[in-house]
Amino acid sequence: MRRDHTHLCHHRPPQKRRTPHRGRQPHLPICPPCLRHEHRVLDDIADALGHWQHQPRSLVPAIRYDRDRTEGAGDGPKDGITHPADVLEALWEWAGSWAQRTGGTANAAVLDHLKARTLWAAHNPQAAQWAAYRPAMRQLRHAARRIAHLLPQRQNGPCVHCGATVVRDWADRDFQPLPTGLSDMHRCTGCGITWGDRSWWMTVNRTTLQALPEVKPEQYVTLEDAWLIFPDVPKPTWRKWKERGHMIERRRDERGRSMYHVGDLAALATRRVSDTRNVREVG
Repeated sequence: MRRDHTHLCHHRPPQKRRTPHRGRQPHLPICPPCLRHEHRVLDDIADALGHWQHQPRSLVPAIRYDRDRTEGAGDGPKDGITHPADVLEALWEWAGSWAQRTGGTANAAVLDHLKARTLWAAHNPQAAQWAAYRPAMRQLRHAARRIAHLLPQRQNGPCVHCGATVVRDWADRDFQPLPTGLSDMHRCTGCGITWGDRSWWMTVNRTTLQALPEVKPEQYVTLEDAWLIFPDVPKPTWRKWKERGHMIERRRDERGRSMYHVGDLAALATRRVSDTRNVREVG
C-alpha cells in the first residue's frame, strides 16, 4: 500500500481530490516547485548575508531610551542572532544532523549540503525533522535580513488610518538595498498609504489624533499619544494621574505599553480645565 505524503507538499491538493496535482509525481512527497522554493529560501539567506556589512564600534556608548521593563524588552533580539556567524552556526547544526542520519559528513558548503539533501529530508520527515526544519529556515532568513539591515525600519506609533505598523524601507520588495539608503517615505504595512517624509507623517498624525476625542472616543491611545492630543496638559500631570489610578488601562500594545480610551483621557483633561477655572474664580 502506497504511503500518502501529500501533507508534506506546499501545494497540497484539496482533501476531496484523490489524484495528485499536476507537476508532482505520485511517488514523490514534494513537488518540483516546492523543492525549488525550499532551495530559494536558502538562496535568500545567502543573499542577505552577502549584504551584511561590519559596523565599527562607536567610541560613544549607546543610550537606551526604552527604559520600560516590558515583556520581551531586552538588549538584543529574541532569537539571539546578531552576527552572520550565528546564522551559519544554526545552518551547520542542521547540516550536521542530516549528515549523521544519512551516514555522510557535512564537509561541503553548508547551503550546498542542505540543498543536496532537501529531497531526502522530504522523503524522511521524521528523521530529518522536516516539520521543524522548514519554519527554522524561514526564521533564519528573517534574521539574516534583519542583521543585514534589509528589513523595514519600524516607526514609533501606528498608522492613524488603520492602526497597522508604519515603516521606512531599507530595501526594495526583493530585499535588495536601496541605492539611496534608508527611504524618507513612510509606509503603512496595513492599508498601504504613504507619506513623503517624517514631517508630513507627524503632521497627519497630530491632526488625526487631536480629532479622536470627538470622532472616535473609544479609540485606544498610548500616553505618548495623549501628549500630542492634549498639549495643554503637562506631562507630569499625566504621570500623576496614572500613579493615582485615575487612568483606566484598557489593553497593551505590541511593545507592552499601556493603552487607554481617548474618551476617558478627554474627560480627565476637561475636568482639569474646569478645576483650573474654578480655582482662578475663587482666587
